[in-house]
This record gives sequence, C-alpha cells and structure tokens, in this order.
Amino acid sequence: MSRILEQKEKDNRPTGDKIEISEESRQAFIRAMKIGYYKAFFKQGLLTAEQLERLIEMNTVKTDSATDNNDNDPAA
Repeated sequence: MSRILEQKEKDNRPTGDKIEISEESRQAFIRAMKIGYYKAFFKQGLLTAEQLERLIEMNTVKTDSATDNNDNDPAA
C-alpha cells in the first residue's frame, strides 16, 4: 500500500516546468471571460439586450483595432 502512496506523491510533485501562454492568448481568454460575465448579467436581467450588444461590440472592436493601430491610445 505504501508503494502506491509513494507513486502518488511522485506524480503530484511539481516538475519545475512553467507553462506559459502568449499575451495574445491571455487577452483572448480575458475577452471571453468578460463576454461570459456580460451574458450572465443579461440572463439575470441586469442588462438589456442593447446594453449586452454594445458591451460585446466595444470589447471586440476595441481589442481588434488596438492591435491594428493606435486609435484607442489617447497618447497616440
């Protein structure tokens, strides 16, 4: 029985390898989470359909155009 426990402990030890994702993937994940929150708020009646649509549009347009140019950068 102790052999099984020892193997389990070995399997749970961190290997030291760090999993990394690109900044683009990280931002895409954050956008998806925000949109998920917006949809949940809509289902709870906290947002109207128009507000939901505008929030989603603002989130996707802002990030898409921000990668193409600096229209959203007040310093530009």
